[in-house]
Amino acid sequence: MFYQKGENKNGGVLVLLKLDIQVTRIECKLPNVCILDIKGEEVLRIAGVYAPESKSWTWDDLSQFLSRKCVVFGDFNVDIDHDGKKAETLLEWTDTNFLAPFTPVSPTSLRSGRVIDYALASGLSIDIQIYNGNTTSDHTPIISVIPTKIKNK
Repeated sequence: MFYQKGENKNGGVLVLLKLDIQVTRIECKLPNVCILDIKGEEVLRIAGVYAPESKSWTWDDLSQFLSRKCVVFGDFNVDIDHDGKKAETLLEWTDTNFLAPFTPVSPTSLRSGRVIDYALASGLSIDIQIYNGNTTSDHTPIISVIPTKIKNK
């Protein structure tokens, strides 16, 4: 379990992984951003992101943490199909950094019915879906299967 403190009262990022996975946390000073390297045949970089409207960083600030094979999971607070200029700005950044969006088919925001929680990946294709179990969040959590061979501890 890896946590990165946020910059607002509801902020922060939590990334959960199986206990037997070899992982290294990468230092990142950006609030609401957690960067991990998963050890395997190749290193897989995972980023967990919470991007509230009030975030103090830009998408470009994340670029230095991307790698050839990486997945950025998060609450982007941008529905890439419906949010106009905000979506355009995010998608321009993803294109510049060779990231492809992977979105669940169901809304992830329980308040707005929008898809704002998803993944952006480079160097691989992933499966993503929502978790339908009970939570205390106003979002439906996303879960993913990443096709990679990992090294166990």
